[in-house]
Amino acid sequence: MLSPLRRGISKFIESYLLWKLPLEKYGLKPEHPFVEDYASCQMAIMPENFFSEAEKGKIVFKKASKWWFWNGGIEFEDNTKLNADVVILATGFDGKKKLKTILPEPFSSLLEYSSGIMPLYRGTIHPLIPNMAFVGFVESVSNLHSSELRSMWFSGLVDDKFKLPSVESMLSQTEKEIEVMKRSTRFYKRHCISTYSINHSDEICKDLGWSSWRKKNWLSEVFGPYSIPDYAKED
Repeated sequence: MLSPLRRGISKFIESYLLWKLPLEKYGLKPEHPFVEDYASCQMAIMPENFFSEAEKGKIVFKKASKWWFWNGGIEFEDNTKLNADVVILATGFDGKKKLKTILPEPFSSLLEYSSGIMPLYRGTIHPLIPNMAFVGFVESVSNLHSSELRSMWFSGLVDDKFKLPSVESMLSQTEKEIEVMKRSTRFYKRHCISTYSINHSDEICKDLGWSSWRKKNWLSEVFGPYSIPDYAKED
């Protein structure tokens, strides 16, 4: 029922960003809605004075689906050439591939999943490898807040403050989270919790026996944004 409201908010933010930043001027406006970038953690934080440096010509944008090296730098598919002393291939990395090189069989093969996303219960435990924890595993923008909460959760698990549910229950939970990502964006092939991060934090609090209401009054709870101090560790 609230899907139209979500689309409306996404469109408002998208319009604001297009007004605030010269994305269209430099051909940087995405062809998909803002909400899809948010839901797949594909947003980036720009350095200070980024577009002012572009205005001076110190940063030049070039879109190309094909390119190759020549002895002076890079040549693009439209036959234009760019002189370059250094070329940085900022292609990112595959987190699951790195983990597979560390883990022996049969564990490494369990990391493969049909959706492309590694199923992690509470973002930490693989249901089929329950005696191993992946603390701080993210395939998107680093989130120290979520990683710290998961560390507290794992500490509670080790201290026997709660027990893991059955393998079936953990797999069902991770599949529901993957479905949320699928409904929100076509770019769901990475582990991203942006669309359900507050619910994710609430579930961790409940496991630890904490209240999921972290504010001092209900007005702040309903209308105030959550921040790291709201999740201070409870005795």
